[in-house]
Amino acid sequence: MGWLDSFKRKPSATTILSMKLMNAAYQCGQAFKDSINNKFGEETQDAMLSWSQVQYEFLFFFTHIAMRYAFERLGHEAIAKLQALLAPLLVDSTTEAWFGHWPDKFKAGIRKEFYHNINVAELEYSKCKKMFPEENEGTKDTLFWELGKNIARLSGYENNPAIIMHCLKVSVEQFKAMELDNLIDAVGKEI
Repeated sequence: MGWLDSFKRKPSATTILSMKLMNAAYQCGQAFKDSINNKFGEETQDAMLSWSQVQYEFLFFFTHIAMRYAFERLGHEAIAKLQALLAPLLVDSTTEAWFGHWPDKFKAGIRKEFYHNINVAELEYSKCKKMFPEENEGTKDTLFWELGKNIARLSGYENNPAIIMHCLKVSVEQFKAMELDNLIDAVGKEI
């Protein structure tokens, strides 16, 4: 089978999941590009660094949520298989898509830092017991609030309530658009 035949095959559920995670991170990152450029100057090195950190934070966040769903729906053994399949897809795809034009030595550094940073994010986000606040409860101490604080910090607007609330809005929209229940069920049938 030639390389062209691979385009005729239906992508695996894990590949589709990785694409959805990357798209959600990219869409959320785009929602902050203007505010980052306003803070650091349009297309400056600081703005580009901040924007890439914001995009990766969204990716780590959505990956964490996917792993939570997978654990609930598929169990511990399946999660280990999913992590082994998903991480290389994410690191290689995002590095090439977001930094493909960079020299190889810099891309190698990004790949190396990816695994460290995703593990740090996983530990941080796993401390949040609730994803969403209960009715009539504040948004603080939930997974999405923690993301908002991280995005505000990475975009240069630490503890800015408007940035945090904007993050909550765009991340919840992308979370809903992913339809993780269906994706994780499809992954479970393949692994």
